[in-house]
Amino acid sequence: MPDSVISEPAAQPTRQQRSPSPYTITYALIAINALVFLAMVASGVSFTSPTPQEVFNWGGDFGPATVGAHQWWRLLTSIFVHFGIIHIAFNMYVLYQIGPFIELVFGRARYLLIYFIAGLSGSVVSVWVHPQSVGAGASGAIFGLYGAVFGFLLIKRNVLNPAATQSIFRSAGIFVLYNIVYGSLSRTTDLSAHFGGLISGFLIGLLLVRPRTTIQ
Repeated sequence: MPDSVISEPAAQPTRQQRSPSPYTITYALIAINALVFLAMVASGVSFTSPTPQEVFNWGGDFGPATVGAHQWWRLLTSIFVHFGIIHIAFNMYVLYQIGPFIELVFGRARYLLIYFIAGLSGSVVSVWVHPQSVGAGASGAIFGLYGAVFGFLLIKRNVLNPAATQSIFRSAGIFVLYNIVYGSLSRTTDLSAHFGGLISGFLIGLLLVRPRTTIQ
């Protein structure tokens, strides 16, 4: 255990000196997803297993409507709609785990850009691969955040100590690999959205890494 030093308390930092919370955007995104889900349940949608029609009514992605009827807004709204409590709980838990790191190293604006572009990319790939299925969920956007982690580590791994780099890379790799294996065995998991988000997040992460990123 390292030696400790007790000294007089330093002056409290001013508002301008305090570092912004890395949870701001993450909390906001979780709140939006939760509010949409609660509104769905309040309207009578099943808490555990909404039907494809119910999810579609709330903005789910569906080829004949999204592409055929030019309802392109579904590519965005589907990111905030989920198939029941287990679906949203898992996605929000993972977002809570990875979001603060993204906000810390990329900043708030870039975080949102990665999230939405990855989410939209996942929706586009999903509706292209599975045009006759209703798609929804934040998985594509969240996979995009993990893709951005890989992009960041590829370019800026020197700002972290080697142990931290290995830990983050290993955790991200396990998450992605687990979901690929689980998704391959599940009939309801849309791997196309996951891959679309992951690849786009990686590419965006490469472009948006801040040149003077430092980790305190």
